[in-house]
Amino acid sequence: MDQARILIVDDEPNVRLVIERTLVPEGYVVDTAASGDEALRRLRQSPYDLLLLDLQMEPMSGTEVLQALRAENADLGVIILTAHGTLDSAVTALRLGAFDYLFKPASPGVIRERVREALAKRQQVKQGRRILTQAETLRQMLSELEPETKEPAAGDHRFLRSGKLTVDRHHRSATYGGRELDLTTAEFDMLICLVEAAPETVPPSHLVKGALGYEVEHAEARKTAKWYIHHLRQKVEPDPARPHHILTVRHRGYLWHG
Repeated sequence: MDQARILIVDDEPNVRLVIERTLVPEGYVVDTAASGDEALRRLRQSPYDLLLLDLQMEPMSGTEVLQALRAENADLGVIILTAHGTLDSAVTALRLGAFDYLFKPASPGVIRERVREALAKRQQVKQGRRILTQAETLRQMLSELEPETKEPAAGDHRFLRSGKLTVDRHHRSATYGGRELDLTTAEFDMLICLVEAAPETVPPSHLVKGALGYEVEHAEARKTAKWYIHHLRQKVEPDPARPHHILTVRHRGYLWHG
């Protein structure tokens, strides 16, 4: 396995030095950044597996760095570095996708343990996504081998329309504002689930069942649906960073807004 690459972002030199000296002997490739701007530059220049990010920095806070990062890279593991007084901000960061948070100053043993856990979790998620991608490829290959479906009988609803979106169930194609959408089989089925249910919210388990054809536990369904929704937004939304059509309903699922 390649050496994991870690970026430490903190405006306190002593904190950067202590964490770097803690992690380098573990065999990690470690870089540091003294500000949010420098961190974003490094992240755009080189791939990293894990980010250790201080929340209280100026002029760009750690929360702002995380928000900018998530708009570009949904996969990078993040551990928040925080003082006790900024716990609320740390919880906000967790909602933005951070893996965990550490109170400063953290002991070397705790730092090493959290880093190992975060990297293991990231590897697990990547492996799961590889399996899903392989399953989707196989699903598409089998779909192409199936005989062409018959024309819908009279009275069947071939077209599904919502705002600028038009879905052709027969040809399994979709257009948005006249532009054809390049959707995978699972993405198309997930879009159908959302639009047909609108304006009702669709739970992640229903989306996974409708799009992939099998049932999974709630936690796995949330991760799987989130991954597909992320890619579906890239193809459907005019501005994926500020979704207008595929909305997240906290603790419930997703809904389509035409």
